Amino acid sequence: MSPVHGKIKKEILIGVLVILALISILINLFDSKVKRTVTVEAGIGALNVSDFIKNKKNSGMFVIDLSENDLSTPGIYDVEIQVGKKVYSSKVEVEDTIAPTGKAINHEIWADERMGAEEFVQNVTDATDVNICFAEEPDFNKIGSQKVLIILEDTSGNKTQLEALLSIKKDTESPVIIGVQDQTVYVGTKISYRQGVTVTDNRDENIDLKIDSSGVNPKKIGSYEVVYSAVDSAGNTTTETATINVIERPVNIVTEEELNELADRVLANIFKEDMTDIDRLWAIYRWTRTHIVYTGGSDKTNWIKEAARGIQNGRGDCFTYYATSRALLTRAGFGNMVVFRDTDSSFHAWNLVRVGDDWYHFDTTPSRRGHYYICFLRTDEEVLEYSEWCKEYFKFDQTLYPETPLEPLEHPRNL
Repeated sequence: MSPVHGKIKKEILIGVLVILALISILINLFDSKVKRTVTVEAGIGALNVSDFIKNKKNSGMFVIDLSENDLSTPGIYDVEIQVGKKVYSSKVEVEDTIAPTGKAINHEIWADERMGAEEFVQNVTDATDVNICFAEEPDFNKIGSQKVLIILEDTSGNKTQLEALLSIKKDTESPVIIGVQDQTVYVGTKISYRQGVTVTDNRDENIDLKIDSSGVNPKKIGSYEVVYSAVDSAGNTTTETATINVIERPVNIVTEEELNELADRVLANIFKEDMTDIDRLWAIYRWTRTHIVYTGGSDKTNWIKEAARGIQNGRGDCFTYYATSRALLTRAGFGNMVVFRDTDSSFHAWNLVRVGDDWYHFDTTPSRRGHYYICFLRTDEEVLEYSEWCKEYFKFDQTLYPETPLEPLEHPRNL
């Protein structure tokens, strides 16, 4: 056989084999009982084998299945399905044509604050990961309201646009310094400048209180000015002043250190180890109210003197009850401040005490005859309601003191 004839014979053989292969593919294709490709939406969760079988009269089962995670990622995946005794190959094409969904959230912020696009959206849902961005960066320096457009785009390029409202306000309100009062102290004694003084602000939670007492000389008799100041994050400033009167110490007067010793002895007798803060406050309240007898007189220029008098002699008026309560509350670790009645009719003083983050009224003075009342951890609303029954008893300037909670504190209050 010549080389030419051999070459022709080889090419014919190759052609025949190719034709046979094509015929086999076509036979398998037309003979297959399953579809060649099935298209599903990303995030379908699970495949249904009946979607792959051509004749619905036939039944089958997956030989190779896909996990739920696979079906959330667009792409083409191989699937093998057994129908009867024969296994067929198919493909599943996962596509993502559905845009993300979400709910726009309106926001109100202060000037100079910033927010990310994701903070304007909640409940974002999509089969794939979603990128959240602004259609255009908001102007965070513009006071007032403006529309904000947020774009949600998934990994397949499907997009959703949401619209939210951004309101920007300027902080022009200064901090409020509460509890600044004039003090009278003795020469050489320690001055408690921060006792009962707090700072609140409409925006900032923790405001630094600065106290300028550089002009006070506690070793020399005289009247001195101390300046309290606070600045919030917006630069709003508040100042308050108080007068410190330094006087000669009378003979046999009680010092603050001696008063602390007296108060500590009382607390040691009325406190128990398993007491809660409310229990401890109630113990102080009961002891002070029942130990002191109201006599209608006190030295209102010196709370330390009156507190010692209340503990040692058990005599005095409302100022004595307040001063004694102050000494015991302070030594027990409870923040407190004095409240004065805001009326020209008569003098009255009582305590505000801090329990956790809240303030409550704490008045150990026995109530007026015929108007029995236990003012133990009362709210503003409660004492003002009592003042309608017992006229102006707890009338006070609410702007000078921290607000109490709205809800009353549950307590038996039985002496």
